[in-house]
Amino acid sequence: MMSEIRRVPVRVIRPGERWPRSDAEVTNVVDTQPAAEPRQPEATSPAGDTSVGETLDGRRAEPAAGGAREEGLTPREGEVDWRDRALRLQAEMENYRRRQQRLAQDQVEAERERLLRAYLEIVDDLERALAASPHNGGVRQGVELTHRAALQRLKKEDVERIDARGQRFDPAWHDAVSTVPGRQMGVAPETVVRVLEPGYRLGDRLLRPARVVVAV
Repeated sequence: MMSEIRRVPVRVIRPGERWPRSDAEVTNVVDTQPAAEPRQPEATSPAGDTSVGETLDGRRAEPAAGGAREEGLTPREGEVDWRDRALRLQAEMENYRRRQQRLAQDQVEAERERLLRAYLEIVDDLERALAASPHNGGVRQGVELTHRAALQRLKKEDVERIDARGQRFDPAWHDAVSTVPGRQMGVAPETVVRVLEPGYRLGDRLLRPARVVVAV
């Protein structure tokens, strides 16, 4: 049996005509917009937390990254690790502070030695002046007083003269400028027979070596 074909009248709206307002006037309505698909609810955890739960395809969602689980450590292990890092950092800062203090102290000592060596040149000039004027007079007395005051100042700074004449030559404290035969001088070899420029020590350190003549 063939199905009956039903004819539905369609009204055409021409320019200038109004659109029918009642349902009776509408003979055919065609919806050109496709029907929207129903929206599925998002998967959430019972407590409302979306960090842990199931996805739309039924798979279980992984927890959010972060905290101690990201590094594979328990909270107690993470706490010990941070404490260890803090102790190492504190030790490094302490070592750095000590190195800076030693560096500053070394610079102060180097500058002090430089000034003392420059001061020794003045003492040498006073001694040359005393050697050039053997006669006693007012000028010589003034030079002697100045020389004595300079030596006292060096002593306060822990500077002492090195006794070299008649001593055995020591390269740690003496600087041999020339040599002479020991038989002519009547001394044993490696004996200091003359001091050209006195040497000085600062405490246990050498401030200036003594320039000497050594017998061989």
